[in-house]
Amino acid sequence: MTGKEFISRWRTEIVRGVLILGVVFGIGMFIVSMVGRGKAALSDFGHQFDTNFLGADRTHGQPWMYAKPLAPDHTLWLRNINGSITVTPSDAQTLEIHAERTFKHSPGDSVQIVTAESNGGLTVCAVWPGRSSACGPEGHFTSEGTHGNDVAVVFEVKLPRGVRLDASTVNGDVSVDGASASVDAVTVNGVVTVETANGPVTVTTVNGDAHATMRALSGPGDVKVTTVHGDAQVDLPSGVDAVVDGHTVAGDISSEFPLTVTGKFASHALTGTLGKGGRQIHITTVTGDVDLRQVGDTPEAAPAIAPVPVAPHHPPAPARGSRRPRSGTS
Repeated sequence: MTGKEFISRWRTEIVRGVLILGVVFGIGMFIVSMVGRGKAALSDFGHQFDTNFLGADRTHGQPWMYAKPLAPDHTLWLRNINGSITVTPSDAQTLEIHAERTFKHSPGDSVQIVTAESNGGLTVCAVWPGRSSACGPEGHFTSEGTHGNDVAVVFEVKLPRGVRLDASTVNGDVSVDGASASVDAVTVNGVVTVETANGPVTVTTVNGDAHATMRALSGPGDVKVTTVHGDAQVDLPSGVDAVVDGHTVAGDISSEFPLTVTGKFASHALTGTLGKGGRQIHITTVTGDVDLRQVGDTPEAAPAIAPVPVAPHHPPAPARGSRRPRSGTS
C-alpha cells in the first residue's frame, strides 16, 4: 500500500485523531493554566491572611498610645481589621492602649487610629482608607476593607477593673486575660481566648479555637462560644444556673458537668440544665471538639521551703582485723 493509498483510506480516522489530539492538548493547557492561577490565588490568599504581624520582614511605623481614666460600668469598643488584639488588666483605673503599625509596601500612616468618646465609654478604631470608612461613638464602625493595603495594627490594651470590653478584628487573634466584666470578642481568622472574673462572654471566630473562662456569672445575658474550624471550650464556675446547648458536626464532646451527650457518628450534641437554669449557654463548632469544664480556683504560688541540709555521708570504718580491698577491686 502506497502512502497515497494509506492517506486516502485512513483520511477520516487521521482527521479525527488530529482533532482529538488538539482537544486533549487544549484541555491540558487549560488545566495547567488553571493550576497556575490556583497556586497564585492560594499564595495571595495566604499572604492576605498572614498573621505574623511583627515579623522581621515588616517595617514598624510610628506607635500610637492612649492613656486616660475609664470608670467601671463603662465600655471599651475596639475595632480592627488586620492585626491582633491583646488585653491584660490595668494596675490602676487608667485605660492604656498601645498600637503598633507594621507594613511591607503600603505607607504606615495610611491607617489612622481614631477615638470617639461617649457617655457609655470609648470607641477606638483602626481605619483603613475608604470613602465610607468611619468610627463613631458606642462602637460604630464602617469599613470598605483593606483593598490590598498590607498595614497591620497590633493593639495591646491594659483594661481597668469593671470596664466592659467589645473587641473585634478580621485577621488576627484576640486574647483577653484578667478582665473583670462582660466581654464580647470576635475575629474571622484567628484564635479567641477570653478569661474574666465576671461574665457573660461572647466569643466568635471562623478559623480558630474559641475558649471562654468565667469565674462568676452575675451579669445579665447569655454565653455564646462559636467557631467553625476549631475547638470550642467553656469553663464555668461550679454552682452556676444555666441551660446548656452544645453542638459539633465532626468533633467529640466532653463535659465535667452532669449533662446529656447524644449522637454517635455525624453529629454530637450536649444539652441539659445546670442548677435552676435561666441564662442560655451556647457552644458550637463544626469540625472541632466541644469541651465544658469547671473553672478551677486561681492558682496561688506555693510558699518557698528551705531545703533540708543533708549530712555528709562517710563510709563505715572497716572492722579491726579486716583487710581493706585494693584499688580497682571489689
